[in-house]
Amino acid sequence: MSQTSLQNRAVDVTFRLLSQAFGPNGEDTLTLSGLRVHAEITQARFPTAESATVRIEGMTPDVMNRLSMAAPDSARQSASELILTTGDGAGGNTLVFQGGVTLAYVDYTTAPDVAFVAQAFSTVLPNAMPATPTGYRGAIPVSHVLKTIADKAGLTLRGQGVTAIVHDPYFHGSPGQQLGQCLETVPLCAGLGRGELSVWPTSAFANRTPLSPTILHSAPTPPMFVNPAQALSVSAETGLIGYPAWSAGGLALRMLFNPLVTFNSLIALHSRYQPAGWGQQNGPVPVGLWTVTQVHHTLQTQTPHGAWFTNVVAQASREPAL
Repeated sequence: MSQTSLQNRAVDVTFRLLSQAFGPNGEDTLTLSGLRVHAEITQARFPTAESATVRIEGMTPDVMNRLSMAAPDSARQSASELILTTGDGAGGNTLVFQGGVTLAYVDYTTAPDVAFVAQAFSTVLPNAMPATPTGYRGAIPVSHVLKTIADKAGLTLRGQGVTAIVHDPYFHGSPGQQLGQCLETVPLCAGLGRGELSVWPTSAFANRTPLSPTILHSAPTPPMFVNPAQALSVSAETGLIGYPAWSAGGLALRMLFNPLVTFNSLIALHSRYQPAGWGQQNGPVPVGLWTVTQVHHTLQTQTPHGAWFTNVVAQASREPAL
């Protein structure tokens, strides 16, 4: 949505310690609100998945020192969790990142403006959890296998037209390792973040004979119909900044922060200039359908002229010929 007036932008930062809890009463969750925050959040295809780097100013020294112990313990297979939320404009909160902490430290280089810095990835906790192997005898839908693995990682599975069947699958290791093994067996597109595992059939997988002997068969999968009504409208009126630009990945654009723009989401771009074959046109503004392949949110709070942007890389998405 286009923003024409001043707004109080805020990012709430929550840390969940899986060990070494806060306070004498054993609290293991700390939420920081109203502080100066600079967050960089990226979403891409698994195994890259989602990552965040956050810089926070205004914290007390004791809290910063305590959180500096949030780095993962590989010996114990544990990691702490970082959660970032923003207001949704209706009095609620929108989850924009959730992942395991890989780096946490106090940065004194900008003293007296001391900051706490943390880095996290959505794949850390699924890779750190111990899990029993996942195996089945005979033929079984890969969606069932993925649901089993997702449950072990505490994730909700969002399946999008996955119809492959696998024969005698067996995957071992952590839930993250099992997911990686499964996706090597059955070439699917996957996203992992914000408590969800989302999977889609890749166009290459839908149109070729599977090579892996583990795959028994795949039901014929026609090209997925692209419904423009399900696309998120992106235009100058809804937050598009400047014009789209050519990118090695297809198209790149910048817009005001919109948490609804996520990996593999569909956007309907309204712009007179659309690279990668859409071209310039006179008259009505053309609508181009694009599938998002990478998202990067830059959020700054309590900062004059602070960034509040979403950068997108997307590929052209066209309806199949009937």
